[in-house]
Amino acid sequence: MCRRVWRIGLLLACMMGPTSLPAAEADLNAPLEVVDLSDQDTLRGIVERYLGDPDLWPTVLKINDIASPADLVPGIQLRLPVRQVKAADEALKASLLAIQRATAEGARIFAPVQIGDAIRNRETAVSSRELGLWREAVDFSAIATGFANEALDISIRQRDRSAEAIVSDVQGRVEGRAPAEPSWSDRQLDDILVEFERLRTLSASTTQVTFRDLSRLRLNPNSNATIQRMRSDPLTGGEVTKVSLVEGDFYALLNQLSDKSQFEIDVPGVETTTNSADFWIKNDRTGARFVNYDTPELEIRQGGDRITVGEGEGVVLTGQGAERTRVLTAPRLVYPAPGETIYTRSVTLTWDVFEGAQAYWLEVARDAGFNQMQTSEWGLRETGFEGALPPGRYHWRVAALDALGLPGEWSTAQDFAMRVDTTPPFLTLLAPGPGVISDEASVEVLGASEPDAQITLNGIAVTPGRDGAFIATLPLAPGPNTISVTAVDPAGNSSARSLDVVYRLAVAVDIALSPDIPRLGDALATKAEELSVLGTTNAQPGAPVVVRDPASGTPVLRAEVGPAGEIGFTVPVDEAARAFTIEILSPAGATEGSTRFQAVQDRTPPDVVLDLPPPRATGDPDVTLAGSAGDAVWLELNGAPVPLEAGRFEVTVPLERGQNPFELLASDAVGNVIASKLQTLYDIDPPEVTSVELGRPSGPDGPIELIVMARDASGLVQAAPFLIAIGGAEREGFLRCDSETGTCRASLPAEPGALELIEVVIEDYAGNAAFE
Repeated sequence: MCRRVWRIGLLLACMMGPTSLPAAEADLNAPLEVVDLSDQDTLRGIVERYLGDPDLWPTVLKINDIASPADLVPGIQLRLPVRQVKAADEALKASLLAIQRATAEGARIFAPVQIGDAIRNRETAVSSRELGLWREAVDFSAIATGFANEALDISIRQRDRSAEAIVSDVQGRVEGRAPAEPSWSDRQLDDILVEFERLRTLSASTTQVTFRDLSRLRLNPNSNATIQRMRSDPLTGGEVTKVSLVEGDFYALLNQLSDKSQFEIDVPGVETTTNSADFWIKNDRTGARFVNYDTPELEIRQGGDRITVGEGEGVVLTGQGAERTRVLTAPRLVYPAPGETIYTRSVTLTWDVFEGAQAYWLEVARDAGFNQMQTSEWGLRETGFEGALPPGRYHWRVAALDALGLPGEWSTAQDFAMRVDTTPPFLTLLAPGPGVISDEASVEVLGASEPDAQITLNGIAVTPGRDGAFIATLPLAPGPNTISVTAVDPAGNSSARSLDVVYRLAVAVDIALSPDIPRLGDALATKAEELSVLGTTNAQPGAPVVVRDPASGTPVLRAEVGPAGEIGFTVPVDEAARAFTIEILSPAGATEGSTRFQAVQDRTPPDVVLDLPPPRATGDPDVTLAGSAGDAVWLELNGAPVPLEAGRFEVTVPLERGQNPFELLASDAVGNVIASKLQTLYDIDPPEVTSVELGRPSGPDGPIELIVMARDASGLVQAAPFLIAIGGAEREGFLRCDSETGTCRASLPAEPGALELIEVVIEDYAGNAAFE
C-alpha cells in the first residue's frame, strides 16, 4: 500500500497511470478566453459571469499581469481561464462524490488511511484552485478520487468483519487504553477503537467516536468512557453497541437507518436503552443527567424504577430520586450573520440573552454535521465568546443551560468564514475625467468598486449598487477641487483614487474686432478670396474660439485665444456679404461672449467724379479740382495726398506756364485703385497774328472776305469780332476761327466802296486777346 506522502510525483506513482482525463487535459491546454471589460462591468461581476466564482478575481489579475484592480479601465481586454476552471471544478466534484460513496460504505472504519488521504488531497486540490493552479487542482482531485475508490473497495470487502469504531475527530489531548495496553496513550485522528477500549478527554479537549453504522458519540472535556461491546450479527445484519460513561458527558447522534441496530449506554447504577437518535448524557459526583432531543423515547432503569424521557425533556438522577423537567428551547444567534466573512484574526460570537438560562454551551465546527469540532465551550456565563480561528469556513451553534445544568435545544446552526485578505479592492473612477474644467457648481462622480466595499467620496459615505457601481453629486468651490474616493473592503484593505476638477465661474467676455480691418459699409472687406480677421478679447488665454454660420449654427472653424488675448482666423468670402458669429467658450463648452460680423469680397475700385472738369486752358494762375471719391480711403494728386471729408475732396493747384498734367489716384480700403489723368494749359500770352487780308478775291464786284492767320498754344476761340469800313460805312461781324489751321475767316456780301480794317480781336481759350 502506498504511504501517505503528498508529493505529486509519488502520488502519481501510487495511483498508476495519468491523473488527468483526456477531456480535462484538452481543457487545461485550451487557450484563455479574451473578454472586453465595458464601462458597465465590474471585475467581480465579469469573473462570476465567466468563471462562476467572483472570489477568483485576484487570480484573474495575476494572469493578466495587472498589479491592482484600480488599474482596470473600460475597454481593457482580460484573458479568462474559462475551460481551465471548468476542468478543475469537474475534477473536484468527481472527487467529492467518490469520497461520499466511500464514507457511506464505512470507509472511516475500514479504510481510515485511504479515506484520510483522499480528503487531504482534495483539500490540497481546493487550495490549488483558489491559487489558480488549475492543473494541480485536477491532479490532486484525481489522486483524491483514486484514494477514495481504494477506500470504497476496502470497505466493501471488510463489511463482514467484526465491528470497530474510529476516532473521527480530536481536539486537544485525547488518550485511550486498549485491553492489552498497560497504560494510557495518545489517540490520534483515524485511530481504530476495539471492544473494551477506554477513552478519555482532558481539559479543553473533545473527541468524536464514529461507529460502523455512522452513529457518533462526542465526548466533551474531562470525560471518560469505555466501549464495552461492538458486535455484528452476520445473519440478521444487526449491530449491537454498548458504551459505559464513567465520568463526564457526551452527546450522541445515532444512525437509525435500521431497526435491527441496538445501542445501550451504561452509567454506573443506571442502565439506558434508547430508540432516540439524539440525546445527551452526563455523569459526575452529583448524579446522572439525561436529555432527549428526539421524538423516540430514551429509557432509563435505576433499580426497579423505569423512567422514560420524551422529546425535549431532561431528567436528573440523584440520591434523592429523579427530577424531571422540560429543557430550554433554542436561543437566537446574533453575530456573525449567516454566511458572513470575517477578515480579522479572531471573531466574537454573540447570541441573545435567553430567559431562564444559567449558562451556555457553544460549539464551533469545521463542518455542518459538527463532526470536526474546532471549539467546545461549556458553562459560558456571557452571551458572547471571542476566539482566534485559522482561515476557513465554520459552523456554530449554542444551547442554553438551565438551573439543573441540562443543555436545551441547539440553536439553528449558522456558518461564517475566516479569511486572510491583503489585496486592495478594485476601484476605478469613470467620470469626471482628469483635468476637467467645469462651469457648473457641482459635478457627477461615477465609479465602480467591489459590491461589499465601503465607499467614501471626500469623506462622505456613498452607497454602491449591487454591481459595485456608484454615482454621487459633489458640490464644487470656485477654483481647483480635489475629488478623493476611497474603497475599503471588509478585510480593511483600501484603495484610493483622486483627481482634480476646476470650477470656473461664468464670466462676461468682450470681443473687439480690429479697426484696421478694411470695411465696406458695415461689412469687413477684402479683395482676396479669404478674409483675415483679427481682434482682441478679455477671455483667458487658450479659451476655445468657434466661428459659426449664424443661420445654421454650423461651426465654420475653431481657434483659441492667444497669450495676450488676441484672436485671429481666416474666413472665406464672396461678392455677396456673408454673416459670421464669433463665440468664445468656457472650458466646459458654455458661450461666455459672442459678436457678429459680415464679410464681403470687394474688387470694384472707388468711383471718383469731378464736379467740373479742369479747363483745357486757363490764364488763371491756379485751378481748383473738386468732386466725390466714392468709398476711397485715400486720394493723391500728382503724388501729393488730397484730404477727404465725407467722401468729398477739393484742392487748388497752382499752375505753371505751359501744359500742366494732373494724375489723380484713389484707393479704397481693400486696395482697389483707380487713376484719372487730366491736364490744363496755363496760357497768359495773346494769340500771334501772322497775317490779315481784307479784299474781294473774286473781283471788284465780288463778295468781301476778311482772312486773319493766327496761332496760339491754347487754341483760338471760334468767334473773333471785327469792325471794317466799306466806302466809309462801318460794318461789324465775327470771324470763324479754326484752331487747327490757325485761320479765322469771314465773308460779307458784295458792296462797292473802299475797304478799311478798323479792328479785329483774336482771342485764345485762356482769355488772351490780340488786337489788329
